[in-house]
Amino acid sequence: MRQLTRVESDVRRAAPGRDGRPGRAPRATPRGRRPGPARVVPAAAPAAPAARAQARAARAQAGPRPGRAPRAPFVLLVVGLLCGGLVTLLLLNTVLAQNSLKESELRAQIKQHLLEKERLKNENMQREMPGELAEAADRQGMLPDDSARVITPGGSADSRVASEGQAPAGQEREPDAGR
Repeated sequence: MRQLTRVESDVRRAAPGRDGRPGRAPRATPRGRRPGPARVVPAAAPAAPAARAQARAARAQAGPRPGRAPRAPFVLLVVGLLCGGLVTLLLLNTVLAQNSLKESELRAQIKQHLLEKERLKNENMQREMPGELAEAADRQGMLPDDSARVITPGGSADSRVASEGQAPAGQEREPDAGR
C-alpha cells in the first residue's frame, strides 16, 4: 500500500471526520505562524492492473514533462568546461616553466661566453705590448732592423733629408684641406 503526504488543511477538507461527517474547514492561524507539518495519509485502494498499464503507456507516449529541461547535459557541459580549463592552465604553466628553464640556461651560457671574450681580449692586448712583441721576435730568431731611420726636417747628421715631394714626418699635407 502506498502512502501519500498531504498538508493538514487538505486532509481536513477532503477526508470525512471520524463519525462520517464531512471534515471541518481549516482553522485560521494567527499571523506569523504557519500550518503544522504534513501528515502521512494512506492512499486510495490500488487500481486495477489494466488501468495501471494504460496509465504507464500514456506516460511513455507523452515523453518528458514539457515544463522542465533535463539538467544532466547542462551539468556535464559545465563540468567538462571546468575540467578543460584546468587542463589548459596546467599545460600552459608547464610550457612556461620549460621556457623559463631554457632562458636561465641560455643566460648562463651568454655570461660564460662574455667572460671568455674578455679573457681573450686581455690576452691579445698583452701580446701586442712592445715587450711581448720583442720577446716573441727573439724566440723566432728575428733581429732588430737598425737601417730604418726617421726622416726629419732639416737633415741632421744621423738622419736623411726628405726628398722632393716628400713631406717631413708630422707635417704631411692633408688632401683637400681647403687651401
